[in-house]
Amino acid sequence: MSLLWLTLLLHALGTWTATGTSKASDVQQVLIPAQKLSSLSSSYFTHFSHPAFPRHGVRVKQTSFCDGTVKAYTGYIDVESRHLFFYFFESRNDPDNDDVIFWTNGGPGGSSSVGLFMELGPCKISDNNGTQFNPFSWNSNANIFFVDQPIGVGFSYADYGQAVDTTMAAAKDIAAFTAIFFEHFSQYRGRPFHMAGESYGGHYIPVFAAEVYDQNKKLVEEGMTPINLKSIMIGNGVTDVYPWFTAYYDMACTNASLPPILDIQ
Repeated sequence: MSLLWLTLLLHALGTWTATGTSKASDVQQVLIPAQKLSSLSSSYFTHFSHPAFPRHGVRVKQTSFCDGTVKAYTGYIDVESRHLFFYFFESRNDPDNDDVIFWTNGGPGGSSSVGLFMELGPCKISDNNGTQFNPFSWNSNANIFFVDQPIGVGFSYADYGQAVDTTMAAAKDIAAFTAIFFEHFSQYRGRPFHMAGESYGGHYIPVFAAEVYDQNKKLVEEGMTPINLKSIMIGNGVTDVYPWFTAYYDMACTNASLPPILDIQ
Protein backbone atom coordinates (compact mmCIF):
# COMPACT_ATOMS: atom_id res chain seq x y z
CA MET A 1 0.00 0.00 0.00
CA SER A 2 1.38 3.42 -0.95
CA LEU A 3 2.13 6.08 1.63
CA LEU A 4 -0.70 8.24 0.30
CA TRP A 5 -3.40 5.62 0.63
CA LEU A 6 -2.13 4.42 4.00
CA THR A 7 -2.47 7.96 5.28
CA LEU A 8 -5.96 8.30 3.82
CA LEU A 9 -7.03 5.01 5.37
CA LEU A 10 -5.79 6.07 8.80
CA HIS A 11 -7.55 9.39 8.42
CA ALA A 12 -10.78 7.67 7.43
CA LEU A 13 -10.67 5.32 10.40
CA GLY A 14 -10.07 8.24 12.72
CA THR A 15 -12.71 10.65 11.41
CA TRP A 16 -15.66 8.71 10.03
CA THR A 17 -18.63 8.64 12.36
CA ALA A 18 -21.01 7.17 9.84
CA THR A 19 -20.66 4.54 7.14
CA GLY A 20 -23.46 2.85 5.28
CA THR A 21 -26.67 3.82 7.01
CA SER A 22 -26.14 6.35 9.78
CA LYS A 23 -27.32 5.97 13.33
CA ALA A 24 -29.81 8.55 14.57
CA SER A 25 -27.23 9.87 17.03
CA ASP A 26 -24.82 10.54 14.15
CA VAL A 27 -27.14 12.65 12.01
CA GLN A 28 -29.16 15.71 12.92
CA GLN A 29 -31.93 16.63 10.49
CA VAL A 30 -32.02 20.29 9.47
CA LEU A 31 -34.54 21.65 6.97
CA ILE A 32 -33.88 25.38 7.41
CA PRO A 33 -30.78 27.36 6.45
CA ALA A 34 -27.94 26.99 8.95
CA GLN A 35 -26.48 30.32 7.80
CA LYS A 36 -22.92 29.50 8.88
CA LEU A 37 -20.95 26.31 8.34
CA SER A 38 -19.01 27.12 11.50
CA SER A 39 -22.17 26.43 13.52
CA LEU A 40 -22.04 22.73 12.64
CA SER A 41 -20.98 20.00 15.04
CA SER A 42 -17.69 18.16 14.77
CA SER A 43 -19.03 15.06 16.53
CA TYR A 44 -21.91 14.16 14.20
CA PHE A 45 -23.12 14.85 10.69
CA THR A 46 -25.86 17.43 10.19
CA HIS A 47 -28.22 16.60 7.33
CA PHE A 48 -29.62 19.19 4.93
CA SER A 49 -32.32 18.73 2.33
CA HIS A 50 -34.74 20.76 0.23
CA PRO A 51 -38.24 19.94 -1.06
CA ALA A 52 -37.12 20.78 -4.61
CA PHE A 53 -34.73 17.79 -4.49
CA PRO A 54 -36.58 15.01 -2.65
CA ARG A 55 -34.05 12.31 -3.67
CA HIS A 56 -31.00 14.27 -2.51
CA GLY A 57 -29.53 15.35 0.80
CA VAL A 58 -26.23 16.64 2.14
CA ARG A 59 -24.46 15.56 5.36
CA VAL A 60 -21.75 17.83 6.75
CA LYS A 61 -19.61 18.06 9.87
CA GLN A 62 -16.58 20.07 10.95
CA THR A 63 -13.23 18.35 11.08
CA SER A 64 -9.75 19.22 12.30
CA PHE A 65 -7.68 18.12 9.38
CA CYS A 66 -4.93 19.09 6.99
CA ASP A 67 -4.80 22.89 7.34
CA GLY A 68 -5.16 24.23 10.86
CA THR A 69 -5.35 27.83 9.62
CA VAL A 70 -8.86 27.44 8.14
CA LYS A 71 -12.17 25.77 8.85
CA ALA A 72 -12.47 22.35 7.21
CA TYR A 73 -15.47 20.08 6.66
CA THR A 74 -16.24 16.60 5.37
CA GLY A 75 -19.51 15.11 4.31
CA TYR A 76 -21.62 13.15 1.87
CA ILE A 77 -23.99 13.94 -0.95
CA ASP A 78 -26.74 11.36 -0.29
CA VAL A 79 -28.75 10.22 -3.30
CA GLU A 80 -31.13 7.64 -1.83
CA SER A 81 -28.78 4.69 -1.14
CA ARG A 82 -25.74 6.23 -2.89
CA HIS A 83 -23.30 8.51 -1.10
CA LEU A 84 -20.68 10.84 -2.61
CA PHE A 85 -17.89 11.94 -0.26
CA PHE A 86 -16.46 15.46 -0.25
CA TYR A 87 -13.98 17.70 1.56
CA PHE A 88 -14.58 21.44 1.87
CA PHE A 89 -11.93 23.97 2.90
CA GLU A 90 -12.58 27.64 3.54
CA SER A 91 -10.34 30.28 1.99
CA ARG A 92 -7.23 31.39 3.87
CA ASN A 93 -7.72 34.89 2.56
CA ASP A 94 -11.34 36.04 2.96
CA PRO A 95 -13.77 33.13 3.28
CA ASP A 96 -16.77 35.44 3.61
CA ASN A 97 -16.15 37.03 0.21
CA ASP A 98 -13.87 34.79 -1.88
CA ASP A 99 -15.14 32.66 -4.77
CA VAL A 100 -16.13 28.99 -4.46
CA ILE A 101 -14.45 26.23 -6.52
CA PHE A 102 -15.63 22.68 -7.20
CA TRP A 103 -12.79 20.23 -7.97
CA THR A 104 -12.86 16.66 -9.22
CA ASN A 105 -10.07 14.47 -10.54
CA GLY A 106 -10.36 12.41 -13.70
CA GLY A 107 -9.83 8.75 -14.43
CA PRO A 108 -12.60 7.89 -14.72
CA GLY A 109 -12.16 6.53 -11.22
CA GLY A 110 -9.59 9.00 -9.86
CA SER A 111 -10.21 10.14 -6.28
CA SER A 112 -10.13 13.88 -5.64
CA SER A 113 -7.90 13.06 -2.68
CA VAL A 114 -5.13 12.95 -5.30
CA GLY A 115 -5.82 16.58 -6.16
CA LEU A 116 -6.07 17.46 -2.49
CA PHE A 117 -2.86 15.80 -1.30
CA MET A 118 -0.65 15.90 -4.39
CA GLU A 119 -1.66 18.94 -6.42
CA LEU A 120 -3.76 21.94 -5.37
CA GLY A 121 -4.98 21.14 -1.86
CA PRO A 122 -4.13 22.93 1.40
CA CYS A 123 -1.71 20.22 2.51
CA LYS A 124 0.49 17.49 1.09
CA ILE A 125 1.67 14.13 2.40
CA SER A 126 4.91 14.46 4.34
CA ASP A 127 7.79 11.98 4.60
CA ASN A 128 6.78 11.04 8.15
CA ASN A 129 3.31 9.86 7.04
CA GLY A 130 1.61 13.07 8.12
CA THR A 131 0.56 16.22 6.29
CA GLN A 132 2.39 19.45 5.65
CA PHE A 133 1.18 22.94 4.74
CA ASN A 134 0.97 23.72 1.02
CA PRO A 135 1.55 27.46 0.48
CA PHE A 136 0.43 27.16 -3.16
CA SER A 137 -3.02 25.73 -2.45
CA TRP A 138 -5.99 27.10 -4.34
CA ASN A 139 -7.70 27.76 -1.02
CA SER A 140 -5.19 30.57 -0.53
CA ASN A 141 -7.79 32.70 -2.33
CA ALA A 142 -10.91 30.55 -2.70
CA ASN A 143 -13.26 28.24 -0.81
CA ILE A 144 -12.92 24.81 -2.40
CA PHE A 145 -14.69 21.44 -2.62
CA PHE A 146 -12.92 18.17 -3.41
CA VAL A 147 -15.53 15.59 -4.46
CA ASP A 148 -15.00 11.83 -4.88
CA GLN A 149 -17.16 10.82 -7.82
CA PRO A 150 -18.71 8.75 -9.30
CA ILE A 151 -19.96 6.21 -6.75
CA GLY A 152 -17.25 3.71 -5.81
CA VAL A 153 -14.41 6.21 -6.13
CA GLY A 154 -12.40 7.07 -3.02
CA PHE A 155 -14.64 7.25 0.06
CA SER A 156 -17.88 7.37 -1.96
CA TYR A 157 -20.04 4.26 -1.60
CA ALA A 158 -23.44 2.67 -2.18
CA ASP A 159 -25.46 0.70 0.35
CA TYR A 160 -26.33 -2.06 -2.12
CA GLY A 161 -23.64 -1.80 -4.77
CA GLN A 162 -25.46 0.59 -7.10
CA ALA A 163 -23.41 2.64 -9.52
CA VAL A 164 -23.82 5.71 -11.69
CA ASP A 165 -23.47 4.60 -15.31
CA THR A 166 -23.32 7.90 -17.19
CA THR A 167 -21.74 11.33 -16.82
CA MET A 168 -25.20 12.88 -17.28
CA ALA A 169 -26.55 10.97 -14.28
CA ALA A 170 -23.58 12.06 -12.19
CA ALA A 171 -24.14 15.66 -13.31
CA LYS A 172 -27.67 15.70 -11.89
CA ASP A 173 -26.35 14.60 -8.49
CA ILE A 174 -23.62 17.26 -8.50
CA ALA A 175 -26.04 19.99 -9.57
CA ALA A 176 -28.53 19.07 -6.83
CA PHE A 177 -25.71 19.11 -4.28
CA THR A 178 -24.61 22.61 -5.25
CA ALA A 179 -28.19 23.89 -5.04
CA ILE A 180 -28.79 22.43 -1.56
CA PHE A 181 -25.41 23.60 -0.25
CA PHE A 182 -25.73 27.19 -1.45
CA GLU A 183 -29.35 27.41 -0.32
CA HIS A 184 -28.58 26.36 3.25
CA PHE A 185 -25.28 28.17 3.72
CA SER A 186 -26.34 31.65 2.76
CA GLN A 187 -22.90 33.19 3.26
CA TYR A 188 -21.90 31.54 -0.04
CA ARG A 189 -25.13 32.26 -1.89
CA GLY A 190 -24.56 34.25 -5.07
CA ARG A 191 -20.78 33.93 -4.92
CA PRO A 192 -18.87 33.38 -8.17
CA PHE A 193 -18.72 29.60 -8.64
CA HIS A 194 -16.10 27.81 -10.73
CA MET A 195 -16.04 24.13 -11.71
CA ALA A 196 -12.60 22.61 -12.27
CA GLY A 197 -10.98 19.28 -13.02
CA GLU A 198 -8.20 17.56 -14.90
CA SER A 199 -7.65 14.61 -17.24
CA TYR A 200 -11.05 12.90 -17.66
CA GLY A 201 -12.44 16.08 -16.12
CA GLY A 202 -12.43 17.19 -19.75
CA HIS A 203 -15.56 15.04 -20.01
CA TYR A 204 -16.97 15.66 -16.53
CA ILE A 205 -16.70 19.40 -16.10
CA PRO A 206 -18.50 20.67 -19.24
CA VAL A 207 -21.42 18.31 -18.56
CA PHE A 208 -21.56 19.14 -14.84
CA ALA A 209 -21.43 22.87 -15.53
CA ALA A 210 -24.14 22.62 -18.20
CA GLU A 211 -26.42 20.83 -15.72
CA VAL A 212 -25.78 23.48 -13.03
CA TYR A 213 -26.53 26.22 -15.55
CA ASP A 214 -29.69 24.54 -16.89
CA GLN A 215 -30.89 23.81 -13.34
CA ASN A 216 -30.95 27.53 -12.50
CA LYS A 217 -34.35 27.90 -14.18
CA LYS A 218 -35.76 25.33 -11.75
CA LEU A 219 -34.16 27.09 -8.79
CA VAL A 220 -35.81 30.38 -9.72
CA GLU A 221 -39.18 28.63 -10.09
CA GLU A 222 -38.70 27.10 -6.61
CA GLY A 223 -37.88 30.48 -5.07
CA MET A 224 -34.20 29.59 -4.65
CA THR A 225 -31.14 31.63 -5.60
CA PRO A 226 -29.59 30.53 -8.92
CA ILE A 227 -25.98 29.35 -8.89
CA ASN A 228 -23.63 32.12 -10.02
CA LEU A 229 -21.60 29.90 -12.36
CA LYS A 230 -18.71 32.00 -13.68
CA SER A 231 -16.28 29.61 -15.36
CA ILE A 232 -15.02 26.11 -15.95
CA MET A 233 -11.33 25.20 -15.69
CA ILE A 234 -9.84 22.05 -17.22
CA GLY A 235 -6.21 21.02 -16.93
CA ASN A 236 -4.70 18.60 -19.46
CA GLY A 237 -8.23 17.55 -20.30
CA VAL A 238 -9.32 14.38 -22.05
CA THR A 239 -11.96 15.39 -24.56
CA ASP A 240 -11.84 13.30 -27.75
CA VAL A 241 -8.87 10.92 -27.96
CA TYR A 242 -9.24 9.94 -31.63
CA PRO A 243 -8.04 13.26 -33.13
CA TRP A 244 -5.02 13.03 -30.85
CA PHE A 245 -3.79 9.86 -32.54
CA THR A 246 -2.88 11.65 -35.75
CA ALA A 247 -0.51 13.93 -33.83
CA TYR A 248 1.27 11.20 -31.84
CA TYR A 249 3.93 10.52 -34.49
CA ASP A 250 4.69 14.21 -35.05
CA MET A 251 4.92 14.88 -31.32
CA ALA A 252 7.14 11.88 -30.63
CA CYS A 253 9.44 11.93 -33.62
CA THR A 254 9.32 15.21 -35.57
CA ASN A 255 8.63 17.99 -33.08
CA ALA A 256 9.78 21.22 -34.73
CA SER A 257 9.89 23.29 -31.53
CA LEU A 258 11.72 20.87 -29.24
CA PRO A 259 13.95 17.82 -29.69
CA PRO A 260 11.83 14.78 -30.61
CA ILE A 261 10.83 12.50 -27.75
CA LEU A 262 11.91 9.45 -29.76
CA ASP A 263 14.82 9.15 -32.17
CA ILE A 264 14.07 6.59 -34.87
CA GLN A 265 16.94 7.59 -37.17
